[in-house]
Amino acid sequence: MLEISTRWGALLGIAIAQGTLALPIAGVFSLFGDCAVAQVIPDGTLPNNSSVQTEGSRFNITGGTQAGSNLFHSFREFSVPTGGTAFFKNSTDIQNIISRVTGGAVSNIDGLIRALGTANLFLINQSGIIFGQNARLDIGGSFVATTASAIQFGNQGFFSATNPNTPELLTINPSAFLFNQIRAASIQNNSIADSGFNPSSEFTATGLRVPDGKSLLLVGGDINMDGGGLFAFGGRVELGGLANAGTIGLNGNGNNLSLSFPDNVERSDVFLSNGALVNVRAGNGGSIAVNARNLKMTAKSSLLAGIESRLGSNNSKAGNIEVNATAAINLNNKSEISNQVLAQANGQGGNVNINASTLQVSGGAQVGVATFGVGKGGNLRVDAQDVQLIGTSSDGFLSGLFASAEPNSTGDAGDLTMKTNTLLVRDGAVVNGGTFGSGKGGNLTVDASDVQLIGESADRQFSSGLFASANLNSTGDAGDLTMKTNTLLVRDGAQMGAGTFGSGKGGNLTVDASNVQLIGESADNRVSSSLFASAGPDSTGNAGDLTIKTNTLLVRDEAQVTAGTFGSGKGGNLTVDAFDVQLIGRSADGQFRSGLFASAQPNSTGDAGDLTIKTNTLLVLDGAGVNVQSLGTGTAGNMTLNARSIRLDKNALLTANTRSAKIDLNREQATININSQYLIMSRNSNIRTNATGENVIGGNINIDTDFLIGFKNSDISANSANFLGGNVRINATGIFGTQFRDAPTSNSDITATGGSPELSGTVQINTPNIDPNSGLVNLPSVPVDTKVAQTCTEGNPIVKSQFTITGRGGLPPNPGEVLNTDAVQVDLITLNTSSDNRKSPTVPNKTTTTVPKPIIEATGWIINEKGEVVLIANSPTTPRSPWYNQPDCTANQH
Repeated sequence: MLEISTRWGALLGIAIAQGTLALPIAGVFSLFGDCAVAQVIPDGTLPNNSSVQTEGSRFNITGGTQAGSNLFHSFREFSVPTGGTAFFKNSTDIQNIISRVTGGAVSNIDGLIRALGTANLFLINQSGIIFGQNARLDIGGSFVATTASAIQFGNQGFFSATNPNTPELLTINPSAFLFNQIRAASIQNNSIADSGFNPSSEFTATGLRVPDGKSLLLVGGDINMDGGGLFAFGGRVELGGLANAGTIGLNGNGNNLSLSFPDNVERSDVFLSNGALVNVRAGNGGSIAVNARNLKMTAKSSLLAGIESRLGSNNSKAGNIEVNATAAINLNNKSEISNQVLAQANGQGGNVNINASTLQVSGGAQVGVATFGVGKGGNLRVDAQDVQLIGTSSDGFLSGLFASAEPNSTGDAGDLTMKTNTLLVRDGAVVNGGTFGSGKGGNLTVDASDVQLIGESADRQFSSGLFASANLNSTGDAGDLTMKTNTLLVRDGAQMGAGTFGSGKGGNLTVDASNVQLIGESADNRVSSSLFASAGPDSTGNAGDLTIKTNTLLVRDEAQVTAGTFGSGKGGNLTVDAFDVQLIGRSADGQFRSGLFASAQPNSTGDAGDLTIKTNTLLVLDGAGVNVQSLGTGTAGNMTLNARSIRLDKNALLTANTRSAKIDLNREQATININSQYLIMSRNSNIRTNATGENVIGGNINIDTDFLIGFKNSDISANSANFLGGNVRINATGIFGTQFRDAPTSNSDITATGGSPELSGTVQINTPNIDPNSGLVNLPSVPVDTKVAQTCTEGNPIVKSQFTITGRGGLPPNPGEVLNTDAVQVDLITLNTSSDNRKSPTVPNKTTTTVPKPIIEATGWIINEKGEVVLIANSPTTPRSPWYNQPDCTANQH
């Protein structure tokens, strides 16, 4: 005899003994096994109780208590087995079917839930709800699954799952979900059941689906989707819940339902994994909302909204994706949040709005808005305390944020706006706003406290960075890239740029920061860390301008700031307004200089833009440079430097080069204008203009300074290799260590050369104190006879008279020269002739005459503690007495 030890086994034994069950034992176990986990059992708590009749695996549900257009059901258990059906046979005038589960068991749904008419269906089980892989919906209205304790109906009362009661009048629509438990149970959706074609018949939806235009809400506890799908094409999907006691508002008009979350209650978490999918794309409408503490999406999981392919009209408008997390949003492994107007679609794209404490996007995951069709793309807005965009996928998908108009699209791209405390973009991740079509690219705007752009992708194919561009084959203009931040760090080959590679205009790049640092290059020495505004090769549109406003700008170790053109469009202007600018270093092979550049590159036909720096101090060191140039057929721009102090040291270079014979009557080209109180050049540093080619005129060099100091082969030169050289004009109070020469030497020179001696430019040096032809002024070798009066007579220590040279006048440099017109006439002073009484002579009143201090020729310079240049001379160790003091001749009496 078979020994049966389980409870179900004992019951089975009784049934066999009584002769009431004539089934094989295995079949009986199977039947009871299904019943144990798949039951729809009323609890008898309603005035008019629910009734369930079973037909095979179908549960026909009738009865229930009706209040107005609401129908209430109450079950002790509610689970649907694989292949089974829970069929609500309601009358068609019912608007809401509200079903609660009170027995304490989780609802396991692995079959079909069906209802008649267009009623919304609410399933409430505070113990938890699990939708298996075979779960499906066949209802006419919206669907809500919740683990709340009760549903509120305005001020009429509650329909509670924890305290089963039914107020007499619950005739209005539900208005809120009440969570009274310490921690609400979770809802899990694993459904991948066939739910029919999407509206465009492009694919088969696999998962839970409500009718198009209706709402599908999962309200937990935690929400978990492991490979499952949720579909409300043109309708609304909303995910979220509470971790503690609180109330979630329910808003609705007919079948359109949405949630309102409280601000002061901790939310639960939402997880999407293994390709989990939420899709609401249709010809119009379609929105998604996630409200959570943490949202984690992994392994190609997606939230998708927008206008579906081949659908829509000029009046169509997609809904938005709203993701709100009080803690973190984490997307990885090619997961996606996107709102798109797809190919051959027509309509306005919806927005994506991200709010979180932390947003992390990694492993090829992406958040974006785009248009592939004729409608405008939506906007992407990110508001988070901390944003981290990291790396790529193993097959080359870039992690990042995107707002774009894609190839063959005609609509404009939307804008991308980010507000954050810290933004980190590294290892090939990007933030990109651009156009590949005929529409305009969107604007990219960042408002942050700290921004770090670092490195490149692991395969070294992509630089990390921020970009706003009109891409290859596009005809639309690019948008602008604007950054406002406290600190900006760009390093190890990362980049930030605005540009055009098509016929549209490039956008402007504007940086407003307290501190900007660009450091280094990529690991393979291929890409410099950079800020750029450019028109790319084969482009016909003009490049935008690049403007930096900052307290300090540091560009070092081959990093670059560039504005330029590689095509037929004009290069943009580069403008820097800073308190302190430091440009330091170049690559070990000499290929790349750190610095600031405005250029027209080889094979370009467009004009280059101008380069302007306004700063307190400019330091160019260790081979770094500032450059304007044209290497194509367009004109070069001009360089203008306005600074209190400019220091060029150790192979530093200021250059303006051109190969263009094009003449612009409205401006010069390849000219350097310097306005600085101090201009100091040392150790092979140079200021040059160079022209190459027939009929190419060299640029000019104009310098206005108090002090020009050049030593150790540091040159100022305006040159033309084949034609007319440029001119050099210097206005200076003093020039030290350098001088004009006809040709360059190993010393510090000021030269202007042309293709031949008669084509050389001119050098004009205007200085009130220095002979422009002789560098430092040396004292004459012939001594000057200054015996005008005898100061002390023999044997008499008393001063008789004194001769003093004052001011700029006085004796001429050589004794054979006459006094110049501003020489000062000095009279002799007659002292008291009586020496017998040995009294001191009468001294003139010192307040009656003001005499300027004598000018002493400087022989060197130092920088004081204020950073100012101070000229010094080798003066006697004994201080010189004022002119009115009598000399002490008593020492001569010994």
